[in-house]
Amino acid sequence: MGSAKTRFSFSSEKATSIKADGLIIPVFKKPVPQADSKVKRPQEADPRASIVWPITLDKALKDEIEAIALEEKFDGSKGKTLTVRQSSANKLGARRLVVVGLGEADKVLPRHWEANAHKALAGLLGLKDFKAAAILLPEATEKLSAEATVSLAVDAVFQATYKSMEAKEPGPKLDSVILLSAQKLEATLQQAQALAEARSLVKDLVNHPSNLKSTNTLVEQAKTIGKNSAVKVNVQSSVAWIEKNMPCFFTVAKGSLASDPPKFITLHYAPKSGKAKKKIAIVGKSVIFDTGGYQVKPGDYMVTMKGDMTGGAVALATMQAMAALQPQNIEVTAYLAATPNKIDSDAMIPDSIVNTTCGKKVEIRHTDAEGRLTLIDAVAKAAENKPEEIITIATLTGAASVAVGSYIALMGNNEALRDRIAAAGRSQGEPIQTLDVTEDDFENIKSKLDGADIINTSQRKNRGAQTAAAFVMSGASDAMPMAHMDIAGADMTPDEKATGVSAKTVIQYLLNEDASLGGGKSSAPKAGAATKASPKPAPKKAAPKAKVAKAPATAPLKSPAKKGTAKGTPKKPSDRQPPKGKPAAAPKKKK
Repeated sequence: MGSAKTRFSFSSEKATSIKADGLIIPVFKKPVPQADSKVKRPQEADPRASIVWPITLDKALKDEIEAIALEEKFDGSKGKTLTVRQSSANKLGARRLVVVGLGEADKVLPRHWEANAHKALAGLLGLKDFKAAAILLPEATEKLSAEATVSLAVDAVFQATYKSMEAKEPGPKLDSVILLSAQKLEATLQQAQALAEARSLVKDLVNHPSNLKSTNTLVEQAKTIGKNSAVKVNVQSSVAWIEKNMPCFFTVAKGSLASDPPKFITLHYAPKSGKAKKKIAIVGKSVIFDTGGYQVKPGDYMVTMKGDMTGGAVALATMQAMAALQPQNIEVTAYLAATPNKIDSDAMIPDSIVNTTCGKKVEIRHTDAEGRLTLIDAVAKAAENKPEEIITIATLTGAASVAVGSYIALMGNNEALRDRIAAAGRSQGEPIQTLDVTEDDFENIKSKLDGADIINTSQRKNRGAQTAAAFVMSGASDAMPMAHMDIAGADMTPDEKATGVSAKTVIQYLLNEDASLGGGKSSAPKAGAATKASPKPAPKKAAPKAKVAKAPATAPLKSPAKKGTAKGTPKKPSDRQPPKGKPAAAPKKKK
């Protein structure tokens, strides 16, 4: 976990008078004049002239820093840092001062502030007996709100102090952090800590070794969250019930019935007033480990498949945050169809045709495109409870990592919903790129067989991420607003550690929706005009050729589960392998 026991507080004192082991001061860089301008570029004469200093900085200390800046050629550029030691001359209250360059103010994005605060903290935490830090929050800009400066500073602390539960040595401990600001945004601070704790939970669950992780890992975490009376948990562990009511999900689970039978986990949050104005469903892919099935993954691509349940982990973390913050105007239900994708004598095989909860029949073309098979049934069960919208999160396709690299590939059938989620995520420093799902993507998953409606791969070699999203969205009606987040390129760092990506996006979106309905103050900047656009009609989905009787709604909600992964590459697609002939987008072995 991250430094969950760190005490956070606000102070309006001068930065130089704060007693701490380390002090972080962000600075901006003055805009560079155009090349044809007659104005001399400040850095050409003196790099110090490029720096926009905080107005609260003591003059004597500023003079000392400027002297060091000249020597180090520090000009406030993004990512550059400058360290000043405490001395009898500068009267600095902190043992170390780290000046962090953010670049030009109008170009600073929330993720830049978080990354640079994290970098500065990580360096300071290496000092002996480092227990207390102070962070001067940067001035708000058009793209970086005052609330975001608080939230991202808190998240930077959690990330800099994080170590997995299995770490041989404990992570660095930070007793206290003082946020230097003229505003005391206490409500934002509370939200920020809930978001950071949620992200750490995702990382804990994903980093957990594959030999120790099972469907019960997600069940137990769901039950822990359910100890809060605001969240009801239901765990459906009857294999017979799953086979009858979620046949596509069951098909994936057939390879592990003896070793780790499937669980369908639901967690339900409702405000105590019982007067929610909106119902939102969260569906997280919860494939505990993905071998690829009989069309087995190559060894390099099977490494890190312990993270194929990241979507489910995000769903659980979201419900933990709902329990902690208790929004008053939204009702949220999380759905996790949890199972490994393993090989057994009864495991699914290619050329099978299987039923789904929504009534469509699926032709199985590739056993490594299993995540979407679990998700289509989970989406259908979510739709039975008539939410206003459904959000799915999954490490679904190698194609997504090729298309957007280490960004979240955000898709959907409703442009307004998609753009509101994107705005929420970007305000929290998460990398997001939106993609369109078109009618062609639904056409490309139509089966050519007489006995099937759709296939779990694409008919073409391209648009693997979008056709996988189309498959998942086929679990609900065309009229259901849906957003789909494929995080296969962003869920792990290059050194194969979980990032916890997308948890803050989902939670912040829910808080924004609550605020828009009259709830608490949102910490995200207001959405731009694009988010107010009229909903774009959903592309037409493949019509079912055969109907299967729908299963009754699930029992009273009582327990959550974690996410898994779905696959999407053309030709012979493997959910998390890149399309043939294309390099992986990041230096991870798994994609």
